[in-house]
Amino acid sequence: YRHNDIAEPEPLWVDHSAAQTRLVMLDDGVAEPIRISADGQRIEDDVPVVYTLRQPRACAVEPSTMDGSCRAAGSHCIAQLPTASSGQAKRACSEGVGAGCSTLLRLMRDGGAATATDDVGATRFERPPACREHTPGHDPQACEALTDDALAAAMQRASERLQREDEDTLDSPLPADARDHLQQLCLQHRGGRFCVEVAAQQLIALEPALAVQALQVVCDAGRTSACERVAPLRDLGADLRLVPARQVPCGRYQADGGVIDRLDFGDGTRGRLDDGAIHLQQDGETLILRQLGNGDLLGMDTQTGYQRYQPVPGTAQCSPPREGHGSP
Repeated sequence: YRHNDIAEPEPLWVDHSAAQTRLVMLDDGVAEPIRISADGQRIEDDVPVVYTLRQPRACAVEPSTMDGSCRAAGSHCIAQLPTASSGQAKRACSEGVGAGCSTLLRLMRDGGAATATDDVGATRFERPPACREHTPGHDPQACEALTDDALAAAMQRASERLQREDEDTLDSPLPADARDHLQQLCLQHRGGRFCVEVAAQQLIALEPALAVQALQVVCDAGRTSACERVAPLRDLGADLRLVPARQVPCGRYQADGGVIDRLDFGDGTRGRLDDGAIHLQQDGETLILRQLGNGDLLGMDTQTGYQRYQPVPGTAQCSPPREGHGSP
């Protein structure tokens, strides 16, 4: 694991198959070169960050790997995930590779739940012959070139996909059965980045209680930002549910921290309703909020997501209620 002060410990594998040793970050789906000193006291990455041995411990015996597994393929498993089949994604996810679970979510979102949950199709991950340790064809130098090329191509595909996702608003909820499956994977494998993605899907589907449950997994693992998000929402109890807004709020609302911690609706003329959601124009941004069971507001966009906004007493001076599209 790699530890820091702001996020949960990151699960890692060490891949020795190429000339350059690599750390494989299982949640992020990234493999980066590292240099280990001859005495084992220092590890340096490409940033560069230098890690110095502080507390020696006896090394556990490395678990045996099954042929065709993600772990056996090491960096080449990570390189194959951007184009993995549903069977490969499920296998990687079942082995504790959070990036494999994230790939499964992407396949569900892109191709529908049936495509990603089928057991048919290729499930094996393979290294090139030059990267297969303890075999006659193992060639660390040739493997290094192949690994570099494979990881660079995977990074390019991932970047292109992220650009497409930025251009296309991914605001259509997944079917309930797909979300249920992903929620169970989050609770079972407890992967940080993956559970954040599951929480986002639950919020899109207007299921804040399930979103908080997924974020709680990330909080329990040690990510401070997730704990800060869920703490104000856990206190709501049965009111952690969304109800259609009947009118645009007025006055000011305050959240405890976050990128945007204050909303100002003025006399109620600064916002509008759209299918039960509240759209507020503030500082050149369009903020999207929904009403919680107790009347507080829940942020739903990238700027306000998961923030609980409570009315500031004495600030409400409302005009007559304004109806909007989707209002009764």
